[in-house]
Amino acid sequence: MPELDKSDVLKNVISTLINVSSRKTDLGFAISTMNSLIKQLENKYDFLKHVQIRDIRYSEENEAVSIVSDMNNVDPKDMGQAIHAIITTMNRSLGKNAGHFFMKEIQNSLGDDYNSTIKDLGVDLSLLQLEHEVSEWRKIVTTKIE
Repeated sequence: MPELDKSDVLKNVISTLINVSSRKTDLGFAISTMNSLIKQLENKYDFLKHVQIRDIRYSEENEAVSIVSDMNNVDPKDMGQAIHAIITTMNRSLGKNAGHFFMKEIQNSLGDDYNSTIKDLGVDLSLLQLEHEVSEWRKIVTTKIE
């Protein structure tokens, strides 16, 4: 398996999140939400300041995400934590629109190489899917008990 560039990994994860999210809401909402999310996380993960999200609905550009700096010097632990925060926050932002298998869709869209790389960075999408399912079941059980 080839070593993937961290800039490419981050760009692909964010682009995939926007694409999957846009199927559940719309492209404008997905881009706007991701842009806000990246801005919020910049305070904690300084390297996210080099991520640019553009609204491509009314332009000839076909890529909403660009990385304007090399991310290969970013600590893998920090990169993994940032990717984890981006994915889980986007899932929460979509609420019920995310659907039951949001993480699975992200995982399938990313492909094996990217999944393996983000897993090496500490982000296990299968585990995130399981955590989401447990959380949903917990809400159902709590509601039935009350």
